[in-house]
Amino acid sequence: FHYEPYELRWAPPHLPHEVNIQGELYTSPAFMDAHRELQASPGEAGCDLPRVVAALMFWSDATQLTAFGNAKLWPVYMYFGNESKYRRCRPSCRLANHVAYFQKLPDSFKDFAGTFTEGKGIGRECTTHCHRELFQAQWRVLLDHEFLEAYKHGIVILCCDGIARRFFPRVFTYSADYPEKVLVATIRQLGGCPCSRCLLPMTRLHCLGTSRDRQQRATLARSNSSRSRLVATARDFIYKNNLGVDSAAVESILKSHSWVPNNNAFLDSLGPFGFNIFIALVVDLLHEVELGVWRMLLIHLLRILTTLNKDLIHEVDRRCAKHLSHKDLAG
Repeated sequence: FHYEPYELRWAPPHLPHEVNIQGELYTSPAFMDAHRELQASPGEAGCDLPRVVAALMFWSDATQLTAFGNAKLWPVYMYFGNESKYRRCRPSCRLANHVAYFQKLPDSFKDFAGTFTEGKGIGRECTTHCHRELFQAQWRVLLDHEFLEAYKHGIVILCCDGIARRFFPRVFTYSADYPEKVLVATIRQLGGCPCSRCLLPMTRLHCLGTSRDRQQRATLARSNSSRSRLVATARDFIYKNNLGVDSAAVESILKSHSWVPNNNAFLDSLGPFGFNIFIALVVDLLHEVELGVWRMLLIHLLRILTTLNKDLIHEVDRRCAKHLSHKDLAG
């Protein structure tokens, strides 16, 4: 468990200067900045204990438990970024902290809502809005007063080396698939600005990976400064003026930047401390790369082979089986 961050550098023989190696959270610039900010901040009155950043990394993923039926779980996990990723990924180290199980709207919710609409029921937009409200409300329970007190004043813990330290929890990352990211970021799924980190419109997604795209993602980064005012106005329309969630007045305010009329638990609770949830939403390698981009690319390549010659698929299978039977891979 690393109490202090450090820079990991490599001196390649073909370059005249050293190169920073980014491989662990505790060697990242984000951790270094959080550590410097904590050390430069005023300490607790009468306390001279070493101050340590406790890096929190969250994961959540709604899971279907059975192939048949509707048994589901929505677990939330937390890891400490102070630990090496090579230890976090080993189940035998038991470094995953089971935080909570999220609840979804029950099937009886529509019947409950129908009692207030003379049995007419509610539309899909209103149901989605209530689902977002429930998700954010559950995070408010987790980000309670006790957590915020620790976030501001720290927690004194006697460490295994016999030294007492004051730990300050800081949220660094939140990893989830895209449908959950839009819930966390309180944006609409696949809207006009589909990214959870920036306001890049759908019409410019073809520029992905270019130098212009990198610049635009910085200049169009999402922030709570403009969002909070728009959402507050939209919620007044809904809850004070009795307008629909998808009414023209609400859409005219929020649709251009893909916002939704829901308060954000992270921004409301941790925003005053300078926390930005949009930056914390990192790439989910499993869902967005391995089961997303790479899977679709592989399927596309296999379809090209099938179009050219169906026998080429059998050749691919033969070569893959030969590689998997190699002694280094089989072990």
